Amino acid sequence: MKPEIEKRKSDLQKQHEDLVSKIKQGEEAISNMKATLMGIKGAISQVDWILGLLKEEKSDPKKAKVELNQENIT
Repeated sequence: MKPEIEKRKSDLQKQHEDLVSKIKQGEEAISNMKATLMGIKGAISQVDWILGLLKEEKSDPKKAKVELNQENIT
């Protein structure tokens, strides 16, 4: 009976270690996905900024070119 209990304990410890490992992997994956989301959000903001410049250029070409040139300086 004792060997069976020890085997069961060993099996439970292995399951515990496996789950801890999978949780760590999942947390790392979530962290990577969050970083990717931040990068995508930044890219979307840049596209919105460019679209805004293009709208201004269409309505007032001189103003938009001046703003674009000032952005390139900084």
